[in-house]
Amino acid sequence: MTYDSIMTSINTSNKSDWLYNDERGIFTNIQDVNLRIEVQEIDFDRDQFGGEDWATKHPDSSAYRRTYSIYYNASFIKEFVLVDVDGFRATLPMPKINTNIVSKQDYKFAEIVDYSGTLTEYMRRAGLEVES
Repeated sequence: MTYDSIMTSINTSNKSDWLYNDERGIFTNIQDVNLRIEVQEIDFDRDQFGGEDWATKHPDSSAYRRTYSIYYNASFIKEFVLVDVDGFRATLPMPKINTNIVSKQDYKFAEIVDYSGTLTEYMRRAGLEVES
């Protein structure tokens, strides 16, 4: 597989195309088990995220960066950084700098890893919009 074909596979996949193992923090693609997403554990000191209303204006104002790494076999492909908000009730993509606009690719990725099912609601609460 090429980098572009891997990214196309991710961008066209749905949440149901991925198996999630919570203990290991790994999403495995059911169409190609060589494709996986690994979730990095949070370092509560280093990964604290603040200063942006979209991330902190929830009942629980704590927010933490979380890194998701895509691998194909042993090869690193790409990394996405999302933000866990409101006491880990939702995981949101970061908007472009000085805007409330989230890229389509970042939103699509957040949909895949949204195992709590709260992405749409929290995007609205946070005032974030997906680019058109």
